[in-house]
Amino acid sequence: MSISILNSYLSGIAALVFAAVWVATGTTPTAPEQPDNLLDLTRADSVRVSLFSFQPPDTVRLASGETEWILWRDDNTLTVSEDTLSTTLYYREQSLTAQFGNETYRADSVSIRSKGSVRVITDEFGYRYYRGKVMIKPNQNRNVLDIVNTTDLESYVASVVGSEMDFHEPNALKAQAVVSRTYALWSLKKSPYPDFDLRDHEASQVYIGEIQDKPRYRQAADSTTGEILTWSDHLILAVFSSTCGGATSSNRDVWSGKKHPYLQPQQDAEACSLSPHFNWSYTLKKDEFKKMVLERYGFRYHSAKIRKTSGLRVDSIALKNSSGNTLQFSGNEFRLFINRHTNPLAIRSTKFEWDDVGDEIIIEGRGLGHAVGMCQWGARGLANAGWDYKDILTFYFSGTKVVPLSQFETNQIALYN
Repeated sequence: MSISILNSYLSGIAALVFAAVWVATGTTPTAPEQPDNLLDLTRADSVRVSLFSFQPPDTVRLASGETEWILWRDDNTLTVSEDTLSTTLYYREQSLTAQFGNETYRADSVSIRSKGSVRVITDEFGYRYYRGKVMIKPNQNRNVLDIVNTTDLESYVASVVGSEMDFHEPNALKAQAVVSRTYALWSLKKSPYPDFDLRDHEASQVYIGEIQDKPRYRQAADSTTGEILTWSDHLILAVFSSTCGGATSSNRDVWSGKKHPYLQPQQDAEACSLSPHFNWSYTLKKDEFKKMVLERYGFRYHSAKIRKTSGLRVDSIALKNSSGNTLQFSGNEFRLFINRHTNPLAIRSTKFEWDDVGDEIIIEGRGLGHAVGMCQWGARGLANAGWDYKDILTFYFSGTKVVPLSQFETNQIALYN
């Protein structure tokens, strides 16, 4: 087999061992925009996920079977079809280069679509497998590759269940499936990113691609197919965190903005007590802390005043200098500041106590994450206590219902903004 038509940018390469055709591409018309709070469910059967966006690579290796590869350059395409194919893509000299064996091609972007899954290999994360389509473009601002996976909604949900919750309890996994599906649909409408809907890490939901050796995650998605969480027939913002420490928080207590009626504090009788993050402590050298604050904010720390919510979470921290001036943080802002400059698990939640002891600051707390919405370890504890997944969900998301997407005959659903 040989290339039917060669574009000038092939740099004299005469042939490949697979079938390929260059064709001109046209412009796809843009669908009309929907109202700001209305999601068109006819366009909600797939999601676009930005891969490795926390640590984007400059080189990636890909392999798959029964694959179609499309290389774009200057409004032309090279289409490649083969039973089994592998390549290395890398960012060099402000462009994307694809290497097939000894042959190399420069491209503006590369698209890979497989009937099975595409194996994606990076130095940082090793092997991962993704269903659907993988699109790769050079990011010239960061000198890395932007990689986006477009996959069907249920495959995405199955992966997120396993990526987020490595448990065995079926009802806990089903609860996560409904939450993750609801969050994904919310993101289809609310994502601020033009080229993708979600990221593959904690900024959205953790998504490591197809988990091939643990079918229970796919079973959790399949057994809840199409089920979402609604409040007053509106799609909710279904957020979750690892460990609430015995009580969840109102979204208003953690983030600014409108108070959501379905994100209210819930006492779960320490259902998450088996979590390794239920109790924790962290010791910070006072000199180290002073240096961090001075270098970041030009502020000389002397003492701290802490204000808490009714749920005993840190609402705000006012750092004071010797002159009485203050540097103000919300509890969550302070947690993220410390974690960025010391250890990602230094302050695991805003439910903590602060104690000045000599030359040290001792911080003792409970839980991991923001504690708004569903507690994942709490869901596991409730499942072990015999709770059904729908009961778990309506407990953590007060006043909500679990409903199938097929209920919406107009193929539209409003978001609770």
